[in-house]
Amino acid sequence: MIMDMLEDNALWTEPLQFFAERATKLKVGDFIQAPSENEYIDQNATLGEAIHQLIICPYLSLLVTSGDEVVGILRLSDLFSKICDIIKTC
Repeated sequence: MIMDMLEDNALWTEPLQFFAERATKLKVGDFIQAPSENEYIDQNATLGEAIHQLIICPYLSLLVTSGDEVVGILRLSDLFSKICDIIKTC
């Protein structure tokens, strides 16, 4: 079954070196996209609001704002670490 899938989709038919050479020509700008409205959160939002937003709109991070200015980034991994710290103190 796996071999049929590989043949049907022509996955990895080219040498790995070809992919590496092609990757050197790619730029970060080729991959970025403008953040959506749901990827921003105000710096005064509660931890609960941030968790809710990360669960409902499954992002790995939120851009933190103060007014119209982005002042930081809240990563899901940071939030997870903070929650673990809170649980440990209980």
